[in-house]
Amino acid sequence: MTPVRSARTSTTLFVLGGVFVWTALIVGGAARGILRSDVFARRLAATLSDERVANYVSARITDGIISQRPNLVGVRPLLQSAVSAVVTSAPFRAVVRTTARTAHHSLFESAGRNLVLSLPDVSVLVRGALANASPDLAAKIPPGIEATLVSPEAQRAFTRFIAAWVLLGRVLWAAWVMLALGLAAGVVAIWVAPDRRTALVRAGGALFAVGLVLIAVLPAGRLVAAALTRDPALRGVVHGLWVAFFGPVKPLAVIAGSAGVVLAAAGSTMLEAVDPFTRLKALLGWLTAPLHPTAHIGRAILLLAAGTYAAVAPARAAAGFIAVAGLLLVFLGLREVFRLVLATVPGAVAAPTGRTDARAWRIVAVMGVVLAAALGGGAFLVLRSPPTPPETAGVVSVCNGSEKLCDRRVDQVVFPAAHNAMSNAEIPGWLFPHHNHAFPRQLEDGVRALLIDVHYGVPAGGHVITDMAREGTTKDKIQEVLGPEATDAALRIRSRFLGKESGASALYFCHGFCELGAYPVLPALEGVRAFLVANPGEVVLVVVEDYVTPEDLARAFQDAGLMDLIYTGPVAPPLPTLRQLIDQGQRLLVFTESGKPGVPWLRPAFESMQETPYSFHKPADFSCRPNRGGTTPPLFQINHWIETTPAPKPSNAEIVNAYDFLLKRARACEQERHRLPNVIAVDFYDVGDLFRVARTLNRLDEVARAPGAANPGQR
Repeated sequence: MTPVRSARTSTTLFVLGGVFVWTALIVGGAARGILRSDVFARRLAATLSDERVANYVSARITDGIISQRPNLVGVRPLLQSAVSAVVTSAPFRAVVRTTARTAHHSLFESAGRNLVLSLPDVSVLVRGALANASPDLAAKIPPGIEATLVSPEAQRAFTRFIAAWVLLGRVLWAAWVMLALGLAAGVVAIWVAPDRRTALVRAGGALFAVGLVLIAVLPAGRLVAAALTRDPALRGVVHGLWVAFFGPVKPLAVIAGSAGVVLAAAGSTMLEAVDPFTRLKALLGWLTAPLHPTAHIGRAILLLAAGTYAAVAPARAAAGFIAVAGLLLVFLGLREVFRLVLATVPGAVAAPTGRTDARAWRIVAVMGVVLAAALGGGAFLVLRSPPTPPETAGVVSVCNGSEKLCDRRVDQVVFPAAHNAMSNAEIPGWLFPHHNHAFPRQLEDGVRALLIDVHYGVPAGGHVITDMAREGTTKDKIQEVLGPEATDAALRIRSRFLGKESGASALYFCHGFCELGAYPVLPALEGVRAFLVANPGEVVLVVVEDYVTPEDLARAFQDAGLMDLIYTGPVAPPLPTLRQLIDQGQRLLVFTESGKPGVPWLRPAFESMQETPYSFHKPADFSCRPNRGGTTPPLFQINHWIETTPAPKPSNAEIVNAYDFLLKRARACEQERHRLPNVIAVDFYDVGDLFRVARTLNRLDEVARAPGAANPGQR
């Protein structure tokens, strides 16, 4: 059947097709960044690269600090300078990503009513930034700062904007349908046009217009910002957010515009009637020719606007002029290519009948696809924004001290571990310590797995006594761990303070008996959070020898603010990589030795981890034979210390933690158990060469130090 030719129908289809394509590309380009929590968090953190956004956030945080400590108003310039340095740092961006991800889940998955963008860890970062420059000022920063990024009104507006995309998310498939309909409308528009060669030029113009309108979405953010708020600073923030979420339409605009130029060049070549220079002369003539009074007014407004823009932004105006000239040259070059090829097809160019040979259309179709792909891809590569350095973008590029570890799975990484990490000489009154330093120093030095004991204890007369009744502990059970000497000492202390309870039973770090040393769990866990916040590229394992209920232990982690940092995914092959854990913001893996059910993220240690024996009395006793966990779990722990109950000896650690000795045993166990030793647990981690051995087993060519770690050569 011969199609009904209609210029009006063709034009209508071109307009509808262009609108469909533009809408589909807008929705598809922006929806992913709004609907997916991880992409949403990354884009929100990326806005801090915009100076206007960074300055606004710095001012908000500074205002929050001064509102809690009014006397700091006198040092506001120094304080805001430190805050500005924090806002542009990778740790701060990591906090923003975590906060944004949590807020997104609350809004989209938990039917939250508002998108609350507040940062609970600002005081940790600000104190760290001021620690060297002004320790006194750092001490005055209140610990409980929770800075809100924007005003309540702005948060409500942002919530409405994001929530509006929920509907789009539910019908996101419609964007693909709309894109297909738009392209189909363009094809039909060419088919029903009286002259298909002219229609091909118009199709190219329509696609090019789609590209221009897509690009126009980005500067339109300024108009949106001006409409939303009168605050100049907040306008900059709105525009920065607009660009972050709609920035992905830029490459789509380049591709659409490139395809349009190719189609227009192909059609004008076949028609030999569209001479750009003739059209340019006609445009210049229009600028001076007499017109209808209404047209005169329109032309005057257009000229005034163009002249004003050129005067106000000469650089941008010149860039636009050069871009137009470049496109004109591209158009002419493509015409020459089409002309050379179509010259071999009789009647393909400017056929007298107004019809073109089918062979010519096939050639144009193939060449159009090839040239559009080549031009669009080349333009995208040339015109795209240069890649932002990882430090600027806030993307973590070093994982657990080395970029080489980022793409390795957890079971492919060695984590230096502190056995009985809670037992250390920095705790006042702690008897028989296993280490010289507490959690903060352990983590700063490079320990990445903490093996800890948690008990119930009751304050009594300046001491803590074990709440044996609550945790079901017996003297014989503890004696197996501590030996008779330490057990007798603990019972003597206990009998002295029994009946003098001065507080309620609570969670304490103890080793066997709290009478031999104890301190509250919550503040120490808050120190772990502070380290993770300040070091967004670090993944830490915690293995708890638990004498408390899972619910009470989970509550302690929750009260310490660690919930948003705890890994909640499966611990089964294939395990996540360090980069995946860091990108998800879940950098703390928690295991319990008891394996009690009740809290999903408190994972039974020996379902995920296998180990060696742990009771060795001399170096010759070390073995690699299976112990708890059998031989099937994906993670492997080497227990490596000399048992000298009740008091561990640094002199023994100096022998067994020596580089050659420790490395030899680790490699022997790796060969025997066919597993990389993921957790190497030692006493007195800072004695010997634990970190050097871990680097060797991790196959790191360079000395990679954890943040704040001492130089291994100086140990």
